Amino acid sequence: MFAINPEKRGILQTIYSDQTMVDNIRHTSDFLRYLRSKGRYAFSTDDLTEAVPKSIRNLRKDIDRLRDKGEILNIRRDFYTIIPDEYRNMGALPVEFYINELMLYLNKKYYVGLYSAAMFLGAAHQQPQEFFVISQFPKPRMVQGSNLRINFITKRKFPVYGIENRKTDTGYFMISGPELTFLDLIYFEQTMGGFNRIITILQELSENISQSRMKEVLQNDFPLSTIQRAGYISEQVLTNNKLASLFENKLIKKNTQPIYLKPSGVKNGLLNQKWKIMVNNQIEGDL
Repeated sequence: MFAINPEKRGILQTIYSDQTMVDNIRHTSDFLRYLRSKGRYAFSTDDLTEAVPKSIRNLRKDIDRLRDKGEILNIRRDFYTIIPDEYRNMGALPVEFYINELMLYLNKKYYVGLYSAAMFLGAAHQQPQEFFVISQFPKPRMVQGSNLRINFITKRKFPVYGIENRKTDTGYFMISGPELTFLDLIYFEQTMGGFNRIITILQELSENISQSRMKEVLQNDFPLSTIQRAGYISEQVLTNNKLASLFENKLIKKNTQPIYLKPSGVKNGLLNQKWKIMVNNQIEGDL
């Protein structure tokens, strides 16, 4: 009888609930059907070798055959997703279907963030060309294929507050709420293409920000410069004085230094005394 190894880091221990069904797994195709019956789309080579009584050589032949037929896709070395018929023309699954299992496989804390989080939060109305994931340091290698691009961005001090569970048909994944997404977009402004690219998203996020949750999120480790920019943008661009007051209170008694609104911009501009920001960039959007 097949028995689950409790020390295995794969996903099997989280899905094998019916030992009788497990005992009936004899081939790779049986294993894939079992995964799909449990609403799962992802597996690792370790999962496969533990479940199917075949040699690793024969299992790799099965994998190669299934890849050639377009029935599975190699996301990371020894980590695969099943591509059901309804997604075969796309050539890839939506990342949210398996991102949680991928990050468990990589053994890293994570959350879906930035443009991708904004899309799920209803604040971005165009499907981003890449899927953004914030993860622990060191940075995982980007996942890229003809129909797939997962961009990993790291934080040395991983946030404690502002990360939420979001349920899907296949389980759940971690995502930044509107408060953390708002600050992350400002912090990673250059990576996101500049303030003019994100200002409309910031506006829509700000409409759903909770004052109490933002106070909590501000306990995360953000540079003072990010808080200064968030305050200036909230007050001067979004004209949201209640939100701006949260950032102002956070900066009280802090040793803030004059900074440029856009770090990579020209090195001149008028100084906003309240926020100690040299305004070297005019933020324009569809506000």
